[in-house]
Amino acid sequence: WLTCQRYAACSISCVPVSEELPEVMIRNLQSRSLRQPSAMGWVLLGLCVPITLSANAGTPLMWAGILHLTLGNLMIGLLEGGLLIYWLGLRQWFFWCALGGMIVANYASSWVGYLILAAVKGLVQSITLLWLKPFFVVCLGVSFLLSLLMEWPVVRWILRCHGKSWKQALRRTFQLHAVSYPLLVAYYFSASGVSLMTDFDLVDTQELIPSRSCTVYYLSVDGASVMRSQIGSEHVPEQVYELEPDARHDRLFIRSDEEALYDLWLLKGGSPKDQEAQILLKDVTNMAVVEDSQKAPYPHIQPQGFPMPRTTGLHFGEVPSLWSETNSIYRTGFWPVEGLSANADSLRRFQASLETPFLAWSVRNAVEIDEDLLLFQLGPHQICLMHPPTRRLALFALGKGPVVVASR
Repeated sequence: WLTCQRYAACSISCVPVSEELPEVMIRNLQSRSLRQPSAMGWVLLGLCVPITLSANAGTPLMWAGILHLTLGNLMIGLLEGGLLIYWLGLRQWFFWCALGGMIVANYASSWVGYLILAAVKGLVQSITLLWLKPFFVVCLGVSFLLSLLMEWPVVRWILRCHGKSWKQALRRTFQLHAVSYPLLVAYYFSASGVSLMTDFDLVDTQELIPSRSCTVYYLSVDGASVMRSQIGSEHVPEQVYELEPDARHDRLFIRSDEEALYDLWLLKGGSPKDQEAQILLKDVTNMAVVEDSQKAPYPHIQPQGFPMPRTTGLHFGEVPSLWSETNSIYRTGFWPVEGLSANADSLRRFQASLETPFLAWSVRNAVEIDEDLLLFQLGPHQICLMHPPTRRLALFALGKGPVVVASR
């Protein structure tokens, strides 16, 4: 019962349970023994919950961050304190000052860094593929410098018995970081997904042109305009519809009409009961991907008379093909580290993702517009083209909620 409660709190799907519970189970659920579990009950629960939730318990980077903020700083503090003791031959009271001081300094620097990163989250999300590598170099340098400056006064306090100056304390702090910081970078790197940054060449969109003409409709970054742009065309994207700025997960989708043509619709995001659909343009194409709304996580009927499709946040899974009734070999995952990959039954080994302590981008609204040529939304506001076999990636436009149709 407690395990099921935790499922609900974490918004993780669990096995459906019949509403008609046997009378004995109802009495057990209402009993005092369940409201106040015994010590053995808590032990069994602790053993069962990790097993039950293991498939949906987050990403390696999430757990790496939790371990670093809780136990990792203790280990780093002991390492740096031990190095000071070994280098300077500290004894007695200063021995414990070195260990305790470096542990406190590491906890303080990591938590301050975490709070700073949370405070500038909006600014960080404005980074695009064009600045991705310089951004990470700057982040590594700033985090190193921040940690160095925060631990410097603590090292000076520890070394006061040796009459060391501030300059000498700074040199010792730098030496400590020269040992511990590469270990920390390697630790986080092993739990991160960085293939989008390391394994792909950023090219111009003119290098990724489909064999058949395609048009992309998408929302502007602020959600106030519907834009149209043809892939491979050098024309400036044109505005085709004005909207009121809306939520992050709003997107466009296609529905077919009675004359076998396709209309452009807007899905306004939010909770399932608050979702709305609005028709924008009629007869935009004679070939497009029409989603199966019955596969949506929360299929429900709105006044428009059909189930709502999935919002951007939930629009992942098998990648459809524009020119084929079957899906492509590619799929997108829920977590940023899953990114874009080839299906398990495919012979092509492929993975493209970005999830790091500084920045994480999910892949959403993906469609195959030509053989092995994909268009998708990366993060909150980038629309990208990718050709996995040649590891080429292009930033097509800044926007969200895209749909691709055959050009008329």
